[in-house]
Amino acid sequence: MILASAETAHIVYYGDILFMKKTLAHLFITFLIMNCLACTACTKEKPQTPAPKPPLPYKINLVWQHDHKPEVDLSALDKVPGVNVVSPCWYVIDNEFGKLQDKSIEGYVELAHAKGYQVWPLITNGFKPDRTKKLLDDENARKYVIEQLRQQYQKHKFDGINLDFEHIYEADKDRITEFVKHIRKATQQDKLILSMDVTVPKGSPNWSLCFDRKALAEHLDYMMVMAYDQYSGASPEAGPTAGYDWVERGIKNTLEEVPAHKLVLGIPLYMRLWHYDKDKKRFFAKTLNMPGAEKIMSEKANDETFRCRWLDKEKVTYVSYMENDVPYSFWQENITSLEHKASLVKTYGLGGVASWRYGFEKPEIWPMLEEKLKEEKSDKENKTKSGNDIKNETKNK
Repeated sequence: MILASAETAHIVYYGDILFMKKTLAHLFITFLIMNCLACTACTKEKPQTPAPKPPLPYKINLVWQHDHKPEVDLSALDKVPGVNVVSPCWYVIDNEFGKLQDKSIEGYVELAHAKGYQVWPLITNGFKPDRTKKLLDDENARKYVIEQLRQQYQKHKFDGINLDFEHIYEADKDRITEFVKHIRKATQQDKLILSMDVTVPKGSPNWSLCFDRKALAEHLDYMMVMAYDQYSGASPEAGPTAGYDWVERGIKNTLEEVPAHKLVLGIPLYMRLWHYDKDKKRFFAKTLNMPGAEKIMSEKANDETFRCRWLDKEKVTYVSYMENDVPYSFWQENITSLEHKASLVKTYGLGGVASWRYGFEKPEIWPMLEEKLKEEKSDKENKTKSGNDIKNETKNK
């Protein structure tokens, strides 16, 4: 009896183990099936997040108006084809206390609105780094600038503001961003568009490294990348104002920090006429507008020293000639060179173009820009590119 009981207990014991094993096996299989189903759900294509929308439902086609001579007063002249924003250069921060020099024109905004323009007056720091530093050090001075801007809005009822703060000490990078942040708060109260002009990245400390483009973009509706002055008037060497390859590289670098829909491509309506000084052993330059360049080419066409050739990399025409034994040259900006640059708006899904400055151009560039900005992007070829897309492209080249 004792043996029988032991055998019975032995059978029951191993039966329990077998039952437990089967139960655990079923639970494990169930777990695997549920896990696979969950993974399958995770790997299903998620709905794409809609691309950020710019504040305005169309591409920006802005032109800066530098002065108020009758021949360049956009409020009084016939509507410029395609242009939808004008930026008159009205305000300068005149001292470290924040006093604004006011060049605004009574009635300008009403006339511009009647022609279908938005008006975004430009305010500049005068390109004075010491003055700017003192201003940024003084909270009351910064508040005073903002207070005056709001007063000007109440007076003129413009649609936005264009900040042109340049030539800033690199050490003031964070403080200029903080200043823009406070300007943004004020413009939001008045429902104004806020834009800012910056140079291409990776330049000099005072002209390029002074901008935290990523941080600034968080407080801006639009950022104009001034893709010109590749060779500035102060350069000891001659070169193009905006070679295509240099412009595209500047766009790519900027897109690593700034969303494409906020980025507006600044293009030049001018070039520089260079001459070489043998005594000083360096080049000097003066600004040359588009009609002026064509006039020189017409006058020098039969000169035996005249040379003219297309540069495929820069996508500009290089012109050179001699005058009184002095070599002259320029890299011509014309409708062809600007069309190549404007095509980059479509390629990279940018927010539009901004042209410096009205009065330097040939009239035919306006219909061209209008058409380039109307071009629709295909779904596959022209998705807005992220910073990672740009980095990968650059690595693969």
